Amino acid sequence: MLIRFAAGVALAAAFAVPASAQEIVLKGASGFPEGTAYSTKFEAFAKTVNEKGKGLIRINYLGGAPKVMPTFDVGKNLRDGLVDIISNTGAYYTNVLPEADAQKLLEVSMAELRKNGGMAYLEKLHNEKMKAHYLARIFNYDEFHIYLNKEIKTPDFSGLKIRVTPIYRAMVEKLGGTAVTSAPPDVYSMLERNTVDGYGWPARGIFDFSWEKVTKYRVDPGFYNADLQILVNLDVWQKKLNDVQRKLLTDIAMAIETDTSDKTANDAERKKQESVGIKVLRFSDADAKKYLEIARDAGWEAVIKASPEHGPKLREYFTKKN
Repeated sequence: MLIRFAAGVALAAAFAVPASAQEIVLKGASGFPEGTAYSTKFEAFAKTVNEKGKGLIRINYLGGAPKVMPTFDVGKNLRDGLVDIISNTGAYYTNVLPEADAQKLLEVSMAELRKNGGMAYLEKLHNEKMKAHYLARIFNYDEFHIYLNKEIKTPDFSGLKIRVTPIYRAMVEKLGGTAVTSAPPDVYSMLERNTVDGYGWPARGIFDFSWEKVTKYRVDPGFYNADLQILVNLDVWQKKLNDVQRKLLTDIAMAIETDTSDKTANDAERKKQESVGIKVLRFSDADAKKYLEIARDAGWEAVIKASPEHGPKLREYFTKKN
């Protein structure tokens, strides 16, 4: 009996080890190919977590889409618990959270969004519709552009086929263009074969895919802002992680969200594009203003159409008050 009692005590002690002493492993994935501009921040985040959280928490980075999973399945797989933590743009998970597309339209700072209640509202939507916790936004300052292989002089895309994600679809169609959806790795061959006349993409990242070799023009000005979030499966966040682990992830992610060093990177990237022969198409001041207004209005119209209940509320939180 003493032996059985001792064994029972030992077994109980084994299960009584504090959660903080048990390393939690999270399966992580990016919505973009690994090593590209829109995966490197998440990869650096995972590396920092693994270094600072050694013995406490570790991210097993599986890689990026479409290598590890289809591009538009990353958000769905987080919701379904097939992965635990992801980095992704809202445009790539509108299939589970239609309101995610609004994130490109953010005009206020993330600090202001957290202060004015907008972040709490966004978190609630991610919780309820995607079963996700919104950890941080890690891209804030990258404007989008339309890149073309045919010259235009006014904001009119009539007769042009342009590769899009949900980010650009409404805008392209409102300007008369034909929108063609594809994942990033397909764009090079589509341009090479003249399947499309151009594509939408942020200021940074075209060199990651060698698109500069098949791109003639960049349309200025830029519009919207590239959004990239780190999201955690809600069950994992609430039930599997303890306070220490949650704080570690939050602190590391927030250090990225509050970093402003990206502000100068866009100009450098644009200059690099021009240095390899990509010409800039600029409109008159009046047309440039019209172009930006169409982009903004088309973006919000699409969000509100997809979500009549939440779209207008998000616009209130996201829009600068004059």
